[in-house]
Amino acid sequence: MILINKYEPEISIDDAFVNIVHQYNELNKIYEFIDLPEQFKDLEKTNSAILRNYYANAIDHNLLDIKSVKYIINKNVKPNSLSERAVYQYMKAEEYLNDMFNEPLSLSMIYRLHKIIITDLYNNHTEVNLFNKQIPREPEKLKTDFELQLDSLFEFLNTDTEFHPIVQSWILNFRILGMELFSEGKSRIACLLQNFWLRKHGMDLYGLLSVEHEVYLNKNEYRAYFIENKPLPDEKNDNEDKFDLNHQLEFGLKMHSSQLNRIELLLQSYFRKQVDYDKLNPRQKNIMNYVFKRGYKLKEIDDSVINKRQKLIMYIIQHRGFISTKDLVSEFGCNRKTIQRDFTLLLELGLVKVIGAGSALRYALNLRELQSTELDKYNAAFITESEEQIDFQ
Repeated sequence: MILINKYEPEISIDDAFVNIVHQYNELNKIYEFIDLPEQFKDLEKTNSAILRNYYANAIDHNLLDIKSVKYIINKNVKPNSLSERAVYQYMKAEEYLNDMFNEPLSLSMIYRLHKIIITDLYNNHTEVNLFNKQIPREPEKLKTDFELQLDSLFEFLNTDTEFHPIVQSWILNFRILGMELFSEGKSRIACLLQNFWLRKHGMDLYGLLSVEHEVYLNKNEYRAYFIENKPLPDEKNDNEDKFDLNHQLEFGLKMHSSQLNRIELLLQSYFRKQVDYDKLNPRQKNIMNYVFKRGYKLKEIDDSVINKRQKLIMYIIQHRGFISTKDLVSEFGCNRKTIQRDFTLLLELGLVKVIGAGSALRYALNLRELQSTELDKYNAAFITESEEQIDFQ
């Protein structure tokens, strides 16, 4: 009997895993905070689908012009060459998995994916005739041992509640790569199922994730470690445990983090367009950079507590440490009394305190006298750190 727990790694990747989950959760909140228009969301979902297709096919084959991939996915052109048809069939495979969203992983999925991306790729075209060398492909059948291995892997993933879906997705990817399955298409099947698993568990960041990009950029290492199963040229052969699951997960999480960094830069570019970033002065740019990274924390506060302008005041104070009424009147271009009313409320909530007097009066973060414990969790990180240092002293 094949043991399920043989897929369970001795986790030595705790820090990397925790950082990935934290990074993902923050990016998810940033996505919701910047409130992109629907047309931009749809555009980036399509762009990510193009990238997944483009790089997944490029892992084993030569790159096709990405414009051609875009036209094929958008159904603007009919695929003709083998490379173009591979893109079209990969798109059909993703559509099939979308229809299977509520289904568990199964052996039938493997056979169906192989049929779409390999068997149909070579058979469903007009080039096959009596005078060419193209021979129709027959469906491949897995050996019984490998069917049992896949069943065991799928049973483990379908029932596991210990590991995070991101970790599970890399276990799925690398375990498929480690098996002798079909003569062609194994890495594409691994990519398709990983993306399916992330989407199924709501971990594909609204369709923006395309880890295939990072896999392609690290293709040589990826193939050497997990497909060809041999060490890189500059490494010794005496490291027998280099192919264990922990090493694979460390490598996978590193690529996952790189993909999240790319998405963060993408979202930042959209945010900067929203706030006319290029027209701001250096001080305002610093504030907007802070708002992009941490603004979601204050957005979580109910609008019945403080309004949007008051939240922005808190963004600025958290970034700069203190500010005057005069500074904010200039910042917002509004009446001085309006700003004073805002500060009266923030003082009552215990979020800020007064320092100085007269023309030197400033409002700063209230580090010691917070009266609203419900709002403590929305403080900037350096507030909590400062409080801890004060308590320690």
